[in-house]
Amino acid sequence: MTRQGRLAPLAACLAAVICAVGDHARAQRAWITNQGDDTVSVIDTDIDRVIATIPVGHKPAGVAVPDDGKRVYVTNPESHDLSIIDADRLTVVATVKLGQGPLGIDVNHAGSRLYIADWYANRVTVLDTATLASVAEIPVGKAPSGVFAGVKYILVANRDQDSVSVIDPETNRVTATIPVGSRPFGLSMDRLEKRAYVADVGSDDLAVIDLDRMTMISRIKTGNTPYVTTVSRDGALAFVTNQHDSTVSIIDTARLAVTKTLTVGDYPEGIMAHPDGKRVLVVGWFSNSVSVIDLATLTVSGTIATGESSRGFGRFIAEKR
Repeated sequence: MTRQGRLAPLAACLAAVICAVGDHARAQRAWITNQGDDTVSVIDTDIDRVIATIPVGHKPAGVAVPDDGKRVYVTNPESHDLSIIDADRLTVVATVKLGQGPLGIDVNHAGSRLYIADWYANRVTVLDTATLASVAEIPVGKAPSGVFAGVKYILVANRDQDSVSVIDPETNRVTATIPVGSRPFGLSMDRLEKRAYVADVGSDDLAVIDLDRMTMISRIKTGNTPYVTTVSRDGALAFVTNQHDSTVSIIDTARLAVTKTLTVGDYPEGIMAHPDGKRVLVVGWFSNSVSVIDLATLTVSGTIATGESSRGFGRFIAEKR
């Protein structure tokens, strides 16, 4: 056998290893804030297992991941700051001081702007992700909580004003304020930005907003204390975490009716439809876990252990549109 012949199997083996490492690096990750131990659990969603735990600020809650998945932004309400994680190095690379109550957060799809709700100041701070400088301070309603950034609209749930503020991302101004149910907290939009789905904690329902008409068109009864919402990638189903029931309500968006209720981990909060279109991930605050819902069967197919008091409030997986 020639030397080249002897080296061929070794070269093939090395190529396979490199490919495997590359595939692992590209794996879709979920970034789960753990309020009880001041960390973020990093889940490789290809294998449904935590692969890293990253220390951040005090009592982390909100999280946002841009489409390219290169950075992760975490709000820390008790240390009044923002932790910025390098997704490749799996470490915090910057900390930015914020106001007194940073909570809800989202990032635009271009990854250039961060929108951070300040619970106590009744405003949304807009940061330039390149410079980490504030480019706008937008007054909204009382006790803003959830933030959802689309292309046309930035939505903010105002918990103590029973409304949703609609922000124009071009002007950084509120263009509409839409009444919803009692104490709205988490919210989401479909991918076409035609409808928004708002969890009304105080009235145990889901408010549905027609974004073309800028008006609420339905309120759907859910479980006890609905908290956060997500929408399947095809827009056919909406999902709501019900904290005091430890369930998820599944809503048919054409019929505007609950079609199924699933038991998940204790006191669920964060929820997000996986970009693969096959799963929904649900974060259990009191169970320190993530429940995985299979969209084909609408059953819980697995549970992933996380850190202490997991919240995952926000866009915790990169969309990669």
